[in-house]
Amino acid sequence: MPDASPATVSGEPPAKPALVEALGGKRGLLDSGLPAVVFVFVNSVVQALTSRETALRTAIAAALLTGVGIIVLRLARKETLQQAISGFLGLGIAVFFAARSGEARGFFLPGIFINLGYGVVFLGSALIGRPIVGAIYAAVDGLDSRWRQDPRLRRVFAVASLGWTLVFASRAAVQTVLYVADRPGLLAASRLLMGWPLTIAAVALTVAYVKRARARPVEVPAVA
Repeated sequence: MPDASPATVSGEPPAKPALVEALGGKRGLLDSGLPAVVFVFVNSVVQALTSRETALRTAIAAALLTGVGIIVLRLARKETLQQAISGFLGLGIAVFFAARSGEARGFFLPGIFINLGYGVVFLGSALIGRPIVGAIYAAVDGLDSRWRQDPRLRRVFAVASLGWTLVFASRAAVQTVLYVADRPGLLAASRLLMGWPLTIAAVALTVAYVKRARARPVEVPAVA
């Protein structure tokens, strides 16, 4: 692929990578959910043939092997390991909860806690006037830190942070209901559907909302 593009030739900065690529690419989206799908599938199949305990142990082994396989595949393809390793650490925590509880649904309990925690943090940041979305947006977009002294931008980022609070809260609420109902299959489905797809949609809406707000002219009070 050539280094030059119409944007670079004209002197304008090159376009930013697509949102999916910035979040780890299509492979990253698949890798993040594959171990959970394998866990639930193996647990369901083996449980129908043997005991619940055997099914859980087999599902845990299958999920861990899937996580190791993802890392090995990325090594073979000489791809970045950051997302695969962080995903494997999260997988290890989920497996620990499942093994400790002796139930397949325990695999999804850490995710519920994580979403609750994120929701509280984002909500708190908006309420105290230090919206996390503003700090993240400034770091990614190169926005000057003086946005904190701009009341309008602070309000915009506070609203965006509240939006993300709803994202995390909705995940936690749906998965809590399914956890109480002991529906690991639906837990896996909700984790996939409300995971990266919802994150991508939320990021796109946040960026569009902030850009639209920044494009509005600043209203200057008329001088009598």
